Amino acid sequence: MVNQDFIKYHLHEALYAAAADADGNEALARQLHAGTKSRLISMTDDELWELAKLTASPPKLPIELAYKRYKQKIEELKATASEWMKELVNGTDKGQV
Repeated sequence: MVNQDFIKYHLHEALYAAAADADGNEALARQLHAGTKSRLISMTDDELWELAKLTASPPKLPIELAYKRYKQKIEELKATASEWMKELVNGTDKGQV
């Protein structure tokens, strides 16, 4: 089951990354996005279903469709993982938080 604190944390991180983008701090924004992506690709199917339940808004977006969209996005993230994982590692090596 997805911990709601985890969801709140990553929503906060997404907003923090957006603020970094707006401030022109691209390196920090890329690192924050890469950190969130690394957690997403490690989610179990059960966690994805819980995430879909939290973000779906029936009847506009059924849970099954939300789950399918997350699953598709995760496959896309896995395909490009080498690129954004380098950004995460490089940002960490530079001591950025």
